Amino acid sequence: MCQAAVGKVLSVDGDRLTVSYNGKTRVLRSKLAGVAAGEYVQFSLDIAIDRIDKEEAEAILGDMQ
Repeated sequence: MCQAAVGKVLSVDGDRLTVSYNGKTRVLRSKLAGVAAGEYVQFSLDIAIDRIDKEEAEAILGDMQ
């Protein structure tokens, strides 16, 4: 079973996203079109797999604390 994590996008450089996750930063590969800093993404391993809205991200992140 694969689990996806949630991170906030800090910066975008082509197909690379730098995200904040669990107090750390992480660089992900992404094929998601139009992702911008400040948005939230779900990722698995080092690949962004979906964009999610702020409310859903905060609910998921709140459950983890």
